[in-house]
Amino acid sequence: MEMKKFGIILASLALFFSLSTGVTAQATSQNLSTTNAVKIAANASNHFWNALHGSKGNLCTQKTFNYKGTQYSYLCQDFNTKSKLVSYLSETFTNSAIQKGLTNYRYITYNGKLARPVGDGFSMLEWNKAKAKAKLTYQRADVRSYQFTVPTVDGGSVKRTVTFYKSGSQWKVNKFDAVL
Repeated sequence: MEMKKFGIILASLALFFSLSTGVTAQATSQNLSTTNAVKIAANASNHFWNALHGSKGNLCTQKTFNYKGTQYSYLCQDFNTKSKLVSYLSETFTNSAIQKGLTNYRYITYNGKLARPVGDGFSMLEWNKAKAKAKLTYQRADVRSYQFTVPTVDGGSVKRTVTFYKSGSQWKVNKFDAVL
């Protein structure tokens, strides 16, 4: 029963994050503006948390299992294969960031389905309120780094540096958990 409550809470949080950020990573201009950087970072944060919670906000029962002494949970239908999750994360993250993130967060394929270790958590950062609080710290033709001051849900703030790489006509975040 306790795991069921946990799953409902996680699903509710994922739904909240998916509804609160309706921005795509499509910043197609040659220059990445501060405004677009904030929007992309907020969208990347949403993608990160959806991936961590196992869905885009759809409620599903996430079955758990033990593997090598760790409790894992299968991801929902949205992300039940590595290719589905990678496709979704590719909207906002570079391929390098995705591969490192999946490894660092210990995603595995087990019995043909994608799973990740069970854990709780949600973002304490309000990226959607970081609007004008970013400054460009590094710039090359295809790379930009911004330092953001991001408000927290408890009224404080934290500084985060996010590096963006231009991939085709899009700017993407180059570190999976840079937007925590």
